[in-house]
Amino acid sequence: MPSDPPRNGNTYILDAESGTEMARLMKQDRLITQGMGGLFPERDDISTMHNILDIASGPGGWVLDVAYTYPKVEVVGVDISRTMIEYARAQAWTQGLNNAQFHVMDALKPLAFPDNSFDLVNARFLVGFMPAAGWPKLIDASHPS
Repeated sequence: MPSDPPRNGNTYILDAESGTEMARLMKQDRLITQGMGGLFPERDDISTMHNILDIASGPGGWVLDVAYTYPKVEVVGVDISRTMIEYARAQAWTQGLNNAQFHVMDALKPLAFPDNSFDLVNARFLVGFMPAAGWPKLIDASHPS
């Protein structure tokens, strides 16, 4: 029997707050990174990047991997799930990754960062929640002014 759609607009099919789902997302993230050929498969050199944003970071797998691999790069992850952000923060603290930050933010709304804050914006699996009308806004916000 289908349930009523959630009132907050979230259409996530599974319980996004469960430990099982967070573990699945962490594993999925590692597999995708490996399958793509690494954290930055399209770039050999990221030395010009100092600030990176990951939109819909979930439990923070990609952010944590980038922060560990590139300790001089500041990496910020945002996600709508407070539980996932708290988990990601705990992982960063446990791993001593002071260059990884996580914030609760809704990717469907303007993000609370000044213009031109990031050298690179990473986003995976947005198609699961981003409506067609949201893509132009996101792309415009991601380009330097």
